[in-house]
Amino acid sequence: MTKKSFIQINISLSLLIVLSFFSIGCSKVSIEQDQTRETLEVVTDSSSEIDSEEAIDTYEAVLKTNLKAWGLGNSLIFYVGNNRTYDWYLDQAHTGDHSNNNCGPTTVTMAAKWANASFDGTPEDARDAFRPNGGWWYSDDIDACLERFDIDYDTIMIEDAYTLRAIIDSGRIAIINNSMGYITRESDTNFHKNRFYEFDSGHYFIIKGYALVDQYTYFEVYDPNNWDMTYADGTPMGKDRYYEASVLMASIDNWYPYAIAINRSK
Repeated sequence: MTKKSFIQINISLSLLIVLSFFSIGCSKVSIEQDQTRETLEVVTDSSSEIDSEEAIDTYEAVLKTNLKAWGLGNSLIFYVGNNRTYDWYLDQAHTGDHSNNNCGPTTVTMAAKWANASFDGTPEDARDAFRPNGGWWYSDDIDACLERFDIDYDTIMIEDAYTLRAIIDSGRIAIINNSMGYITRESDTNFHKNRFYEFDSGHYFIIKGYALVDQYTYFEVYDPNNWDMTYADGTPMGKDRYYEASVLMASIDNWYPYAIAINRSK
């Protein structure tokens, strides 16, 4: 082998190593996303994907602008939110005689509205159909009501925060039941993170997205326990609230470690 050929081979190998390094670095996030997406089937159609992408882009811009003001941190690293271009958030206040116990009926109704844009049922309808005399709802009530509302779902055991991320990555939202006492009570009414009310026992709400901010992962939720509480701009405090992943997982592990993954209606 000539000296010239030896130099050319060394140069080629060096370029190959450099290109491989950048390829690995650039694809690290996408590989992780692909691996989590492979664990759950994406149940969407082309129209819902367009709807979600438009809503995500719109909300992500708002989130980036308000990270510090909302008490979340400085830099948004990554965001996934299964948003809709229409409003589907509901407050359990004023949902009938059993409003105090209507987190379950209200959460199921939100899930139905998310899954089907034309759904026009109410939390009162859900309560009238199951335990109409009042009381807490349980997992059987959630399942039966989803079936009554003709909403497709799967029950998934929550092993860790990546289970919830995988559900979101698959284009779904999740109904969860946790113990709110494990989530820190936030005293700053301008912040959009942590628990914003005194209630600290079992509670249903929806996980609809997650955000990686600085070194933290926050899950984005629609919490129906709002009772007309709003931020200064009039937005309900339970709408797009953020619960830090490790804290949320503790609250789930100590109550009911299963998620009801909701599929978008076709």
